[in-house]
Amino acid sequence: MKVERGIPLVERIIERNEAHAKAHGLALQKATPRDLDALESELMVELPPTVRRFLEFDFTFRTFGQRWRGRGRFGRTPEQAHARRTSTRKLAEAMTELGWTSSPLRQRVIRLPNLPDEPWNALYLGEPRRDGELPILGLTADGTSVSVHLRYTAFDLYLVEQSGLLKLSDELRLDDVEAYMPLNSELRDMASDVEYSARF
Repeated sequence: MKVERGIPLVERIIERNEAHAKAHGLALQKATPRDLDALESELMVELPPTVRRFLEFDFTFRTFGQRWRGRGRFGRTPEQAHARRTSTRKLAEAMTELGWTSSPLRQRVIRLPNLPDEPWNALYLGEPRRDGELPILGLTADGTSVSVHLRYTAFDLYLVEQSGLLKLSDELRLDDVEAYMPLNSELRDMASDVEYSARF
């Protein structure tokens, strides 16, 4: 199945979520380009184009529904955006009682929404690939130990699967993973045995 990637895929998800929002009378908070520029200045990182486009539509991820965990991670309102940057160590502590992780990652992350009983998701604030995209990490608990892994190579893949539009294989989730490796050396150990190719 061939699916157009990037902004066109995000637009498809927005179209679907917008219909849901209208049907349920949801008032959405939409970020302006100026709001997002201010957010980027605070983060000192450029947001991926796909993230910017979705936040322009639904800044607090309200269209994801009440079951989602980790909403409002970029702030409560776009006019007073304040991203909740954290680390994988702190997320592990929050994920489970006495939680810990052996992950060597030092870069800051921003937790993204997830469904109950699903791995937690976090936007990795490292060096972007050529198209400006940043990878999404997954965190999974096994008792008190929390493993951190590359879950998606771009926000559009996160959106399309988490919204329920498509179910992706590991190969599709990690499409073009090698593009990040020269720029983010700490990610190399997380994907050292992986060879993925573009098949989306």
